[in-house]
Amino acid sequence: MEFYGADTQRAISRCLQDVRSCDVYVGIVAFRYGSRPPGHDKSFTHLEYEEAVRQRKQILLFHLKEDVKRQVSDIDQAQHKVNRLRSLQVRDHTVVRFSTLDELATGVRRSLHHLYGAVGPKVPELLPYTLDRDAQKDALAAAVERGSLQRSPSVVVMHGGAKQAQGKFVDFLQERLLTQYLGVESPRKFGISLRGAEFESPEVITRRIASSCYLNPTSDIGTVCRQLHNFGSITMLWFPVEAVMRHGRPQVRQVTQIIDYFARWPRYRQLRVLPVISVQYAETPGWRGLLSRGPASQNRFGRAFEGAVGEAAGREVVMLPELTNVEQMEAIVWADQVEVRSRLGGRDPVPVIRQLFQKYERSAKKRGIPMEQLATELTDLLRKSTSVRDSV
Repeated sequence: MEFYGADTQRAISRCLQDVRSCDVYVGIVAFRYGSRPPGHDKSFTHLEYEEAVRQRKQILLFHLKEDVKRQVSDIDQAQHKVNRLRSLQVRDHTVVRFSTLDELATGVRRSLHHLYGAVGPKVPELLPYTLDRDAQKDALAAAVERGSLQRSPSVVVMHGGAKQAQGKFVDFLQERLLTQYLGVESPRKFGISLRGAEFESPEVITRRIASSCYLNPTSDIGTVCRQLHNFGSITMLWFPVEAVMRHGRPQVRQVTQIIDYFARWPRYRQLRVLPVISVQYAETPGWRGLLSRGPASQNRFGRAFEGAVGEAAGREVVMLPELTNVEQMEAIVWADQVEVRSRLGGRDPVPVIRQLFQKYERSAKKRGIPMEQLATELTDLLRKSTSVRDSV
């Protein structure tokens, strides 16, 4: 950051903005933890790395080897923190180690060549995580048109059963839909995990939000709200919630508690904070669950949850339709994309896709395939085709 020169932005804001705008994050870690921005207990380097992970950037990491001779000035008092950062990166990434500047230069050059030398899109980018989600996109577009997403905070509630890739849809909302419908550039997303009695305490929820957003965890609601608005773009706060059925009624109290919590926030005329509550409902366990797995019962199950969540959400909240199984025709349309056909080397995947759906629908006795299960099957199909093509 010493090369930025004078700037009206805070140094940490400029650093994180650069991370969000880059294509590849290259991290070089030696044995100094580095300086910390005011109000943070993590260094600039650590915060930049976490932002790259959160933004799902391509990450290349290079560590100075432990046996390299060092001066006392090369080691700071936060040695345990830099060791923890190095251990975390080694755990989650393939790290290249170097001893000299020449080795570092060679490692960076080779890694970039390997990254950009790969032919065609990577498997995760080809998977149909947003197929058969037109109802949700239409509902969001309608909410924007009627002005339901103008003020801040505006709450969005989405829901569905297990294996519907709700997290992927939240990513899609952040990366594509907010830009498409609201013209938002570089929206931020933070996951907020709450458990049990934590939903009952506004103070705990505020502390969780502040910690997840790298703000002072002792701040009150007004301060956190003001700081999030000062970020400049929209900040998505993602609350994953699990709801269960008890005595024939869906239990969605936690949804109500989150909505009531944001009703306490100061209201702003411009949308800057977008809480997204994703409700995953669990099937009834035991013999009652076994008796309710037919298509008709599944439809009633989904409608019951949708009604309960909608009642909890109220009129001020944007309620998206249920995320349901992917239909066979949607998967066939996906398979007809040029990128997918190219990845398959000209092979026609439709017969395999038909077999996948027939096998699943016959055993599960329900229509369509859960999004996550379908993505797993299609990943295997794409990788097998690539392996066969590479071996020829």
